[in-house]
Amino acid sequence: MRYSLGAIVIVLLITGSNSCYYDIEEELYPDQFCDTTTVSSYSVKVSQILDQHCTGCHGGTSPTAGVNLETYNGVKQQVDNGSLICTITHASGCSPMPDNAPKIPACDITQIQRWIESGALND
Repeated sequence: MRYSLGAIVIVLLITGSNSCYYDIEEELYPDQFCDTTTVSSYSVKVSQILDQHCTGCHGGTSPTAGVNLETYNGVKQQVDNGSLICTITHASGCSPMPDNAPKIPACDITQIQRWIESGALND
Protein backbone atom coordinates (compact mmCIF):
# COMPACT_ATOMS: atom_id res chain seq x y z
CA MET A 1 0.00 0.00 0.00
CA ARG A 2 2.81 2.36 0.88
CA TYR A 3 4.45 1.79 -2.50
CA SER A 4 1.23 2.42 -4.43
CA LEU A 5 0.50 5.64 -2.49
CA GLY A 6 3.97 6.94 -3.35
CA ALA A 7 3.49 6.00 -7.00
CA ILE A 8 0.15 7.80 -7.08
CA VAL A 9 1.71 10.95 -5.60
CA ILE A 10 4.52 10.88 -8.18
CA VAL A 11 2.08 10.39 -11.06
CA LEU A 12 -0.09 13.27 -9.80
CA LEU A 13 2.92 15.57 -9.45
CA ILE A 14 4.14 14.79 -12.96
CA THR A 15 0.67 15.18 -14.44
CA GLY A 16 0.04 18.41 -12.54
CA SER A 17 3.33 20.01 -13.49
CA ASN A 18 2.78 19.25 -17.18
CA SER A 19 -0.68 20.79 -17.19
CA CYS A 20 0.40 24.28 -16.04
CA TYR A 21 1.41 26.78 -18.68
CA TYR A 22 0.92 30.42 -19.59
CA ASP A 23 -0.06 31.48 -23.08
CA ILE A 24 0.48 34.93 -24.53
CA GLU A 25 -2.13 35.55 -27.20
CA GLU A 26 0.15 37.62 -29.45
CA GLU A 27 2.71 34.81 -29.50
CA LEU A 28 0.14 32.10 -30.21
CA TYR A 29 -1.82 34.07 -32.81
CA PRO A 30 0.46 36.72 -34.28
CA ASP A 31 -0.98 39.25 -36.70
CA GLN A 32 -0.80 37.95 -40.22
CA PHE A 33 0.72 41.19 -41.42
CA CYS A 34 1.59 44.43 -39.71
CA ASP A 35 2.32 47.25 -42.12
CA THR A 36 4.53 49.73 -40.33
CA THR A 37 6.29 50.97 -43.46
CA THR A 38 3.48 53.23 -44.65
CA VAL A 39 1.99 56.07 -42.66
CA SER A 40 -1.36 55.23 -41.13
CA SER A 41 -4.31 57.48 -41.77
CA TYR A 42 -6.08 58.94 -38.73
CA SER A 43 -9.57 58.24 -40.04
CA VAL A 44 -8.81 54.75 -41.33
CA LYS A 45 -6.37 53.26 -38.82
CA VAL A 46 -5.45 55.45 -35.83
CA SER A 47 -9.03 56.20 -34.79
CA GLN A 48 -9.85 52.50 -35.17
CA ILE A 49 -6.97 51.53 -32.83
CA LEU A 50 -8.03 54.12 -30.27
CA ASP A 51 -11.68 53.02 -30.51
CA GLN A 52 -10.64 49.44 -29.86
CA HIS A 53 -8.35 50.12 -26.91
CA CYS A 54 -9.06 53.56 -25.43
CA THR A 55 -12.45 55.15 -26.01
CA GLY A 56 -14.28 52.77 -23.69
CA CYS A 57 -12.87 54.91 -20.86
CA HIS A 58 -11.69 57.99 -22.74
CA GLY A 59 -14.86 58.81 -24.61
CA GLY A 60 -18.47 59.73 -24.13
CA THR A 61 -19.87 62.61 -22.12
CA SER A 62 -17.55 62.23 -19.13
CA PRO A 63 -14.28 60.65 -20.26
CA THR A 64 -11.84 59.42 -17.62
CA ALA A 65 -9.40 62.13 -16.46
CA GLY A 66 -11.05 64.53 -18.91
CA VAL A 67 -9.15 62.90 -21.79
CA ASN A 68 -11.43 62.34 -24.77
CA LEU A 69 -9.93 60.23 -27.54
CA GLU A 70 -13.10 59.97 -29.65
CA THR A 71 -12.33 63.05 -31.75
CA TYR A 72 -9.33 64.15 -33.75
CA ASN A 73 -9.02 67.34 -31.67
CA GLY A 74 -8.98 65.35 -28.42
CA VAL A 75 -6.35 62.96 -29.79
CA LYS A 76 -4.26 65.80 -31.23
CA GLN A 77 -4.20 67.52 -27.84
CA GLN A 78 -2.71 64.35 -26.28
CA VAL A 79 -0.25 64.03 -29.16
CA ASP A 80 0.88 67.64 -28.80
CA ASN A 81 1.50 67.37 -25.06
CA GLY A 82 3.33 64.04 -25.52
CA SER A 83 1.07 62.00 -23.30
CA LEU A 84 -0.44 59.71 -25.96
CA ILE A 85 2.80 57.94 -26.86
CA CYS A 86 4.08 58.13 -23.29
CA THR A 87 1.03 56.33 -21.91
CA ILE A 88 0.54 53.68 -24.60
CA THR A 89 4.22 52.70 -24.53
CA HIS A 90 4.14 52.51 -20.71
CA ALA A 91 7.11 54.89 -20.56
CA SER A 92 8.62 55.85 -17.23
CA GLY A 93 6.87 58.79 -15.59
CA CYS A 94 3.57 58.21 -17.38
CA SER A 95 0.38 56.46 -16.34
CA PRO A 96 0.42 53.24 -18.37
CA MET A 97 -2.64 52.78 -20.55
CA PRO A 98 -4.80 50.85 -20.93
CA ASP A 99 -5.13 51.07 -17.17
CA ASN A 100 -4.37 47.81 -15.32
CA ALA A 101 -3.86 45.99 -18.61
CA PRO A 102 -1.00 45.00 -20.91
CA LYS A 103 0.18 47.40 -23.60
CA ILE A 104 -1.77 47.52 -26.81
CA PRO A 105 -0.17 45.40 -29.56
CA ALA A 106 3.25 46.58 -30.74
CA CYS A 107 2.00 46.90 -34.31
CA ASP A 108 -0.70 49.35 -33.20
CA ILE A 109 1.80 51.40 -31.19
CA THR A 110 4.17 51.56 -34.17
CA GLN A 111 1.38 52.65 -36.51
CA ILE A 112 0.38 55.45 -34.12
CA GLN A 113 4.04 56.50 -33.78
CA ARG A 114 4.46 56.64 -37.57
CA TRP A 115 1.29 58.75 -37.87
CA ILE A 116 2.61 61.18 -35.22
CA GLU A 117 6.08 61.34 -36.82
CA SER A 118 4.39 62.24 -40.10
CA GLY A 119 2.62 65.24 -38.59
CA ALA A 120 -0.46 63.62 -36.98
CA LEU A 121 -2.68 64.81 -39.81
CA ASN A 122 -6.47 64.69 -39.73
CA ASP A 123 -6.85 62.59 -42.85
